[in-house]
Amino acid sequence: MLDYHYTFEDCYVLLEGHTLKIGNKTFERTWSVKEDIPTVISLLNKVTNKEWFTVEDTHDWLTNVNQKYAFYHSSFIYGERSSLTVEAKLDDDCGIAKEHLRVEVCLAYKDCAVRWIHIVYPASPLIRSFVNVSLKDGVNLPVPAEKAEVTPAKRAHFKELTDDYQDSFPLEPVHMGWKSVEFIDVTDDFDNLVFTRKGLFSRRERRFMNGNLLVVNDHLSKDGLTFIKEGPTPLDYLGDVDSDFFIRGMNVFAVGWGFDRHDLNRHRTLTTYGSTILLWSGDEEAALSALHQYHNTIHVFNPDKDAFIMSNTWGDQSSDGRLSEQFLLEELGAAKRTGVTFYQIDDGWQNGTTANSVLPGGAWGKGYYKHNPDFWKVNDKRFPNGLEPIIASAEEKGIKMGLWFSPDSINDFENWEKDSQVLIKLHQKYGITAFKMDGIEFTSKAGEENLNRLLRRVLENTDRKVFFNMDVTAGTRSGYYGQLQYGSLFLENRFTGKFGAWPNYFQHCTLRNVWMLSRYYPTYRIQAEFLNVKRNAHLYEGDVLSPSACGLEYAFAITMFANPLAWMEQTGLDEESVRILERIVPKYREVQSDILAGHVLPIGEEPNGTVWTGFQSITSEKSGYLLVIKERNSGNAHDYRLWSLKNKQLQLDCILGTSKQIKASTDDKGYAAFELDGQFTYALFRYTVI
Repeated sequence: MLDYHYTFEDCYVLLEGHTLKIGNKTFERTWSVKEDIPTVISLLNKVTNKEWFTVEDTHDWLTNVNQKYAFYHSSFIYGERSSLTVEAKLDDDCGIAKEHLRVEVCLAYKDCAVRWIHIVYPASPLIRSFVNVSLKDGVNLPVPAEKAEVTPAKRAHFKELTDDYQDSFPLEPVHMGWKSVEFIDVTDDFDNLVFTRKGLFSRRERRFMNGNLLVVNDHLSKDGLTFIKEGPTPLDYLGDVDSDFFIRGMNVFAVGWGFDRHDLNRHRTLTTYGSTILLWSGDEEAALSALHQYHNTIHVFNPDKDAFIMSNTWGDQSSDGRLSEQFLLEELGAAKRTGVTFYQIDDGWQNGTTANSVLPGGAWGKGYYKHNPDFWKVNDKRFPNGLEPIIASAEEKGIKMGLWFSPDSINDFENWEKDSQVLIKLHQKYGITAFKMDGIEFTSKAGEENLNRLLRRVLENTDRKVFFNMDVTAGTRSGYYGQLQYGSLFLENRFTGKFGAWPNYFQHCTLRNVWMLSRYYPTYRIQAEFLNVKRNAHLYEGDVLSPSACGLEYAFAITMFANPLAWMEQTGLDEESVRILERIVPKYREVQSDILAGHVLPIGEEPNGTVWTGFQSITSEKSGYLLVIKERNSGNAHDYRLWSLKNKQLQLDCILGTSKQIKASTDDKGYAAFELDGQFTYALFRYTVI
């Protein structure tokens, strides 16, 4: 084993003897590589000089592992290690991420080779880690017969972690609290997307946790850590994964590799879900600021891809029945007036028929090429002149074009290379830069990895001009934290017409979902829909929170701190509605990029249709934006607690909305009063600290 040293800006990896160190100017993480599997030694916050890990043998470590192994899976990694080498290189994840140092620790075992991957970014207090396992040629691991685990229900809370973790954290402080954040997708069926739980660490307690985020704070030093499981939501767990973290006493483990011996025998090489640590010090604002830095590090804000207004006809529920050259030319004419920057043609532009078509006998999710070898050619019956006239019209109007696409999920996306070529050619021929990725269905970790190969291949071969709208409405997919940095989230399908037995579009529900997610997820990576609120008003008869009661301007306003999605046929809007958008959208577009480039956080009360709520975008210590939203209530003023603005005098510039307020003052807790008349009203302010 040879010593190794590599640096990039303030990032470094250092192997000296049996000690491995990775860090930058904000932190350093240390392991011993003396044992066959590396063991955990230290996690140092260099800013506060806080040591987080203990080197002492603790009685609350795992009962079946007598070493503090950094990762562990007895199905793959066993026997003596025959070699260990370290390699490092620079990377930027296809131009999406901040340039970083990627370290690969290569370990050889009897039946497999392991690449233990760490990613560290300049000046950023975070490190991301993955474990890649490759079987050696000719090796097939024995797959034991499955045995049902018998755990009496009354003793289930004593269940122990015995295997299958990809990172471990032997925490040193005694007086700590934890908060877990669980996310839910499959939004066609679920409308409550964020859940939190809190507790204290206790020596004798053991607990499996569902949730991509686990926030830990030392009550005495006020230092904190945020652990991130870079994987799917609980609705999308694969294999035998049933949780994201395990706490035993003062020790935390990132659990669930996502694959087993059977998967590895079949696919030969697979990589675990990611495990990330963020370091911070202070209160909740500091923790959320660190999380925001993480998101902006793995996906650097790009106004061309991350600040837009997209239109998609599917929201009016005509399916693909109206698609034609003439219809889309008329749509683009209307979209020019309403301020749309991206027009996306949904399912139906292609030659092949899907199960969502008005035509019978379509495919869905997999087997597209078996169903029709020319599935992804342009439909020459609907578009006898191809897409060229539509593209030309869009270019003339300054509108970019997007398309719906469904990668073939068959056999773990075995056609990923063929699919990537389809997207690359669509970009090259038509200049398509936004693809809505739908119909995705993972059946194993290999499928997820092949889909990521597809996304990266497209980025690399389109000069990184393409981005993806990743649909999280159905299927088994990647959730919010599972390798989705290559685009935005198509968050939900909501309709004023019947979806199932009932209409399911209410402005306050859309607002609530964005509001809840904004604390933990960057809103510039969320598409929030607004619909034609005058459609199907009879289905909401007597409902005071109906879309038509709220109005179109309000429906658009609640999406302004995300990326507004006009989920409608533009030609279905009446003249009054078009004029509303003509008036407000240009003013919004002047500030949209500035708003979304800031740190967007929720303010006010949790939306339910009757409260005062809103958002704040922090663009600097002395400036930002506020969206004050008054739902249906009779009050005329409300005190909002603002972020990072205690004891301040604010100058207000009302960009949109009905407010005439020009100043506000915050008290020592950050509260300031705002006034609005009427119901379903709003005000978009630019604020400056005086």
